Amino acid sequence: MQSKLLRVIQEREFTPVGGTKLKKVDIRLIAATNKDLWEKIKEGTFREDLFYRLNIVPIHLPPLRERQEDIPLLAHHFLSKYCREMDKSPQRISPTAMEMLMRYHWPGNVRELENIIERVVIMTDEEEIQPRHFPFPLQESHEEFSFSVPKTSDELRDLKKHLRDKAVEEAEKLFVLGALTRNDWNITRSAKDVGMLRQNFQALMRKHNIRSEDRES
Repeated sequence: MQSKLLRVIQEREFTPVGGTKLKKVDIRLIAATNKDLWEKIKEGTFREDLFYRLNIVPIHLPPLRERQEDIPLLAHHFLSKYCREMDKSPQRISPTAMEMLMRYHWPGNVRELENIIERVVIMTDEEEIQPRHFPFPLQESHEEFSFSVPKTSDELRDLKKHLRDKAVEEAEKLFVLGALTRNDWNITRSAKDVGMLRQNFQALMRKHNIRSEDRES
């Protein structure tokens, strides 16, 4: 199959199954994989010449766990999509639920996120989605503060600073997510709602890798 595909790409022609005449093709080919093709080439299961014919304009799309800032936008997109499809009243994701989504490692990438949101819309009639509405994998991965008991006063001092900084970061992120959730992810309204200048509110968003489609821009 790989050799036949290579010929089609190189010669831009093929013979249909059951046919006897060559047919010309004029196509743009887009190929995608989640496999390491270099490893497959070394194993002898993927042709090197086919790889080079396909690898003209490579685009690397990082997994969802490496682009945490996309999670709120995707989650709200899928939420709106399935609420419309199921003719349900618009739902919203609570700040703590969104925080749980952003902490999860997403082994199934965007498809897993979409499936989870679809499941929640099907199973939940409440206006606001809470952490308890998510399936077990998300519940299991929910992180709590964990630390080793300090043995010296210096270690205690360092631990207290770490926990304070961590608590402030958590509070800031929930603060921003809460404002955006209440205001339909509009940055200007969210900043006004919490009594901050827009640029200061955006600075907090950037600090915590939170993005929003500002509907006024």
